[in-house]
Amino acid sequence: AATGLFPLNLDRVLRRTLKPPTQLNIPSPNEMRGLVGLLDKVLETPITPVSAEAFMSLYNLIKEDTHTLDETGRQRLQRRVQKLTQAGQNTIAYCALLEDERQSLRKINNEAKVRRSTKSVELGKAKVMSFEDIEVARAARSTKDIIKGKGKLGRKRK
Repeated sequence: AATGLFPLNLDRVLRRTLKPPTQLNIPSPNEMRGLVGLLDKVLETPITPVSAEAFMSLYNLIKEDTHTLDETGRQRLQRRVQKLTQAGQNTIAYCALLEDERQSLRKINNEAKVRRSTKSVELGKAKVMSFEDIEVARAARSTKDIIKGKGKLGRKRK
């Protein structure tokens, strides 16, 4: 909370900011040769695939790793299977969210259709009316419609 919007306290921010190292440790070429062997042993964790192509690529890497199952191969295979599982779970969760959103949008759209299709009926002029006055106005309106020959109000059929 050192970097709140109001007021910005620079001293507080700078106090919590890590200071850069004073000296850089640059290894010599001899040390670098020793590190190259270690880098080969370090296993890379694959990224979680987010597209179909990346998903299939990870699947193909897993299929290749099943043929070479030494200790590092097993660990690599385990990490790749874990990433594949995470990608599948993410995809399923994303699809469920999209389905839920689609259903809620469809429900909202259906409510709007009903509102648009209903015709408003004017019962009288703008004035304060009691319930009995409304009943009388409705009855008068319905008799007026019957005399006029309109019949039932509603949507016109095509």
